[in-house]
Amino acid sequence: MDEQAFCEVLKSVLAPDNDTLQRATHTLQTEYYKNPESLPLLVKIVQSHPDQALRQLAAVEARTLVPKFWGIRNNAPSKLPDNVKLQIKEALLQSATQDTVPLIRHSAARVVSAIAKIELPVGLWQELPNILTQAAGSQKAEDREVATYILYTLLDTLEEQIASRWSDFLQLFNRSINDPESMQVRLNTLLALGKLSEILNSDEHPQAIDALKALVPAMVAVLKQVAEDGDEEKSNNAFEVFQMLLIVDPAITSSHFRDLVQFFSDLSVTKNLDDDVRAKALSFLLSCMRYKKMKIQALRVGESLTLRAMEIVTEFKELEDSDEMTPSRTALQLLDYMAAALPPSQVVVPLLNALPSYTNHADPEFRKAGILALGHCVEGAPDFVVTQLHTVFPVVLQLLNDPEARVRQASLEALMQLADDLHEELGKEHARLVPILIHMLDSPDGPEVWRRACNAIDALLVGVEQEDVQVYLPTLIPKLSAMFQKDDFKLKAAAVGGIGSTALAAKESFTPYFQEMMHGLSPYVSLKHSEEELDLRGIVIDCMGSIAEAVGLQAFTPYVEPLMHSAEESLHLGHPRMKETSFMFFATIAKIYGEEFRPFLEGTTRALFESLSQPETDDFEDGEIAAKIVSLGMGGQKIDVSGSVVQMGGDDDDDDDEEEDKWEELTSVSAVAFEKEVAAETLGEILSHCKHAYIPYLEKTVEILKEKANHQYEGVRKAAISTLWRAYATLWQVCEEKGMQKWQKGLPLKVHPTVELQKLGSVVTEATIENLKTETDRATVTTIFQNIAETLKMCGPAILSDADGTTILEVTTQIVLTLSKQHPAQLDDADDEDLPELQESSEFDWMLVDSSMDVLLGLAVALGPQYSDVWKIVSQPLVKYASSSEPRERSTSIGVIADSIKFMENAVTAHTDKLLKLLVHRISDEDQDTKANAAYALGLLCYFSEDRQTILSQYNNVLQKLERFLTRNADDNPRLLDNAAGCIARMIMASPESVPLGDVLPALATVLPLTEDFEENEPVYKMLVKLYQASNQTVFGMTQQFIPIFDKVLAPEPADQLNDETRGELIELIKFLGSKEPGLIQNYPGLVQLAQ
Repeated sequence: MDEQAFCEVLKSVLAPDNDTLQRATHTLQTEYYKNPESLPLLVKIVQSHPDQALRQLAAVEARTLVPKFWGIRNNAPSKLPDNVKLQIKEALLQSATQDTVPLIRHSAARVVSAIAKIELPVGLWQELPNILTQAAGSQKAEDREVATYILYTLLDTLEEQIASRWSDFLQLFNRSINDPESMQVRLNTLLALGKLSEILNSDEHPQAIDALKALVPAMVAVLKQVAEDGDEEKSNNAFEVFQMLLIVDPAITSSHFRDLVQFFSDLSVTKNLDDDVRAKALSFLLSCMRYKKMKIQALRVGESLTLRAMEIVTEFKELEDSDEMTPSRTALQLLDYMAAALPPSQVVVPLLNALPSYTNHADPEFRKAGILALGHCVEGAPDFVVTQLHTVFPVVLQLLNDPEARVRQASLEALMQLADDLHEELGKEHARLVPILIHMLDSPDGPEVWRRACNAIDALLVGVEQEDVQVYLPTLIPKLSAMFQKDDFKLKAAAVGGIGSTALAAKESFTPYFQEMMHGLSPYVSLKHSEEELDLRGIVIDCMGSIAEAVGLQAFTPYVEPLMHSAEESLHLGHPRMKETSFMFFATIAKIYGEEFRPFLEGTTRALFESLSQPETDDFEDGEIAAKIVSLGMGGQKIDVSGSVVQMGGDDDDDDDEEEDKWEELTSVSAVAFEKEVAAETLGEILSHCKHAYIPYLEKTVEILKEKANHQYEGVRKAAISTLWRAYATLWQVCEEKGMQKWQKGLPLKVHPTVELQKLGSVVTEATIENLKTETDRATVTTIFQNIAETLKMCGPAILSDADGTTILEVTTQIVLTLSKQHPAQLDDADDEDLPELQESSEFDWMLVDSSMDVLLGLAVALGPQYSDVWKIVSQPLVKYASSSEPRERSTSIGVIADSIKFMENAVTAHTDKLLKLLVHRISDEDQDTKANAAYALGLLCYFSEDRQTILSQYNNVLQKLERFLTRNADDNPRLLDNAAGCIARMIMASPESVPLGDVLPALATVLPLTEDFEENEPVYKMLVKLYQASNQTVFGMTQQFIPIFDKVLAPEPADQLNDETRGELIELIKFLGSKEPGLIQNYPGLVQLAQ
C-alpha cells in the first residue's frame, strides 16, 4: 500500500469542502479500509505524523478497524501477522503516554483498550494489567491519566481477573482517587470505581464491598470538584457513576445514603453552579425515588426535598414547551414523582403548609412557583388533595385573577392538572371557573394564555353535568371557534381539544353546532405537509371522535366513511403519534357502532395486528453503521455527506459505539412499544363493543397478545394481558347470549363453559400467572388484579377451574404477597438491610394493595361459601390492615371483610370469634367510613354465623354502640346511619328474641327510609316483613308509623330503592295490611294502586 497516497487521502477528510470530503470518505471505505495494511499505517501516523489533526483522525479510524482485522473473536482469523500486532501495541502505548496533545493520548488509549478487549479474554496480552498498574503509580501525571483511563475502559472485560485481584485494584484506586495533581486521574478513578461496583457484590466479595464503601466520600469529593469546575462532559460521566450506585449492591451506599441525598440536594440549590449540574443533581434524587423509595420514606427526607424543590421552581422563567431540562423543570418533575411515591404527609402536606407564603408573596415568581408546584402534586395524591380542596380552590381562583399574566398562565396550567385528576370535584365549581376561562379567551394576554385557557376548558368540562354545560354553549363554542381560526398551530390544537371536550360533556345538546363544526374541522383531517399539520390532524380526528360520541350514530353516519379513510391513511404518514390517534379513533367509533362496526373490522384489525407484529430494532450488517460514521474528535461541526456523518466533536465524541447503539436501540424500542401498547388497548376496546362481530378475529388476537404478554416494555405487557381478560369476558357474554347457562358459585363447576372458553381461559391464566410471579411494574400488577376481579364477578369461577387447583392457589399466593408488601412490584429497594415497617403508603402504592383486595372480593363472589378456604390463607395479612394508622386502609380492609362474610355465608362460622372481636372494636373507630363498614360487617356476621353463643354474647354491646348512629347528625357519614340500620335489621332477623324490639324498632323507624345506601333496604324491609309474618305485636303496633315509610320506599323515585324480590315481598305485605284494615292505605294512592 502506498503510504504517501494513503496519507493524502486521509488528509482530504479534513478538507472544508463537502465534495472533497465525500470523495475521500468513499475512497477510504472502498479502497484502503478493505486492506489490513491500513491499520498499521494509521498507527504509524498516530505515532509520528507532525499534523496533530491528522494524528487524531488516524487514532479514531484505527479504533474502528481493530475489530475488523485483529481476528480472534468468534474464532475469526487474524489478518495481521503477530509481529505487526506487537509493533502496533507498543507504538500505541508509546503514543498514549508520550504524545504532547492530551486528546491524541486519549484517542490512542482507546485503541489500546479496543485491542485489549479482544486479547485479554483469550489469555493474550496478560502483561498489560501489570503495565497499567505500574503506570498508574508513575511520577508523571500523563502516565497516570492514561493508565487509569485504560483500566477504566477494560473493567468490563477484566471481570474475572478483577474478582480475584480486587485488592490490588482497590489499593491502586484508593491512592488515585486522591491524586494530588491531576483531576483527570481522579475522574478516571471515579469512573473505574463505578465499573467495579457493577462487578463486585457482598455475597462473593464482602471485603471488597467494604473497601468500596469506604471510598464513597472520596468519590463524592471528585464529583463535587467536577461540578464546581463546570466541565459538562466530565460532570455527566461523574453523575452517571452515582446513578449506577443506586442499582448495584446496596451495601456500598447504605451507610452513606442519607449523606448522599443531602449532598445532591445541596448541589441542586447552589445557584453558582451550572444549571446542567443542578438539573443532574435533581435527576439523581429522582432516581433515589425510583430505586430507593422505601428508604427515602423511612429517612423522612420528603419534606425537606419538597421545600427545596419549591424554592428551585421560583427560577422558572418561561412556561413555553421545551425539552431543555433546567433545574426548575426537573424540580417540578421531582415534585410530581415524590407526590406519587411518598405518603401525603411527606410531600403534599408540607407543600400545602408552605403554599400561602408563595401564593401571597409580593414577587410574582413565587406566586407562579407555588401554583405550579401545587399542580404537579395533584396527580400523585388526588385522594388526599380532594380532601383539601376547601383550601386549594380559593388559591386557584385568587391566582387566576392575578395582576401578572405569567401567574395567570401558571394558574391555568395548575387548573388543568387539578381538573384532569379531580374532574368531578372541580366540575362542581364550574359556575366560578368557566366564566373566568371564557373571559381569558378575550384577554390581551396572547396565545400562551389563550392556549392554556383552552386546555383548562378541555380538562374541566369532563366533570360538568350536561344540563350545566349547555348553558355555556352559546358563548363557549364561538369563543373556541375563534381560537381555532388563529394562525398559531398550538393554539388551534388546544381549541380543538376544548371543542371535543365540550361536545362530549354536552352530549346531544351539542347537536345544533354539529354540522357547522364538522364543516369547519373537516379540511384539517387531510393535512400532512409538516409536523405541525400532522399534530393538528391527529387532534382534529380525536375531536371528531368525541363529537361522534356526543351526537350519536345516526347523526354522525355520513362522516364515518371519510373519517375512517383518513384515519387509515394516517397510519402510513410516519408521524410518531398519528398511529396512536387513529387507533383511538377506531376504538371510539367501535364504541358507538357496536356490532355495526363490522364493515370496518377487517381493515382496523389488520392495522392493529401489523402494529403489534412489527419489529422493534433495525438490523444492520456488521460494519454498516460504522461505515457511515467517521468521528474526528476535534472542532465542533457536523457535515452531512450523502447519508454519512463526519462529526467534529470534543475529546469524548468517539464514545463507545456499543453504548451508543444500546441507547439508540432503547429509544427506538420505546417509540414502537408505546404504539403497541395503544394497539393492544384498542383491540380490547373494539372486541368488547363489537362482541359477536369480532369473533372471526378473536383467535388471531389471542395468538398475538399471548406473545406480547412477555414484552420487555411494561405498558405492552399490561395492555396485552388486560385485553386477554377482556376477550375472555366478551366471549363469555357471547356464549351466554347464544344460550350457555348462567354460571353458579363454587368449584367443581356446576355449569361448564364451552370448549372455546376453556381454551381461552387456559391461555389467559397462564399468561397472567407467569407475569404476576415476576412483574416489577406496580401499575401493570394493579391493572391485572383489576381485570381478574371484574372477570370473576361477571363470569364466575370457570377461569379458576383446573385439574389440580394450581390457578386459584397461584392467584391467592400473589394476593398474599401483595398484602404483605412482598410482591416483586413492591420491592423496589433491593437492600439486604432491614427497613423499619412503614406505617404510611403513597396513593400509588395503595392502589396495588387495594386492587389485590378487589380480587379477594371477586373470588368471594365466584366461590361463595367455598371462599372460606381462601380466607384461611389471606385473612392474616388482610386483617393487619384493619389496624393500620391510615383510615383509608382500615375502612377498605373492613369493607373487604364484610363482603367476604356476605359471600361465605354460614361458612364464616369457624372464624366468628376473631372477626367479632375485630368488628366490635372497629365500630368505635374514629374514621366514619371504617365505622360504617364495621356496622355492615357486624350485621352480616350476626346473620350468617351459626356460632350463636359467641354472637349473642355481644348483642347488647353492639346494640348500645349502634344506638348513637340512629340519630341524624349533620357531621355523620350518611352510610353510617344506613349501615347501622341494616346491621340492626340483620341482628333482628337472626335472633329476634335477643333484641328489645320495643326500644329498637321505634328508633329504627326514625331513620327510614334510607337515603344513601339502598342495598341496606333489603335487610330492613325483609326484617319487617318477617316480623309481620310472625305476628309480632310490636311491629303491628307501629303500622301507622311504617305505612308512610312503605309509601316512600315503593315510590318510583328515587329508582332502585329495593331489589325485585324485596319489593315483591313488601307489596304482598301492603296487600295483607290493606285487606285487613283498608283505612291504613287509603291516603296513599301509590299503595292503593299496588294493593289492587
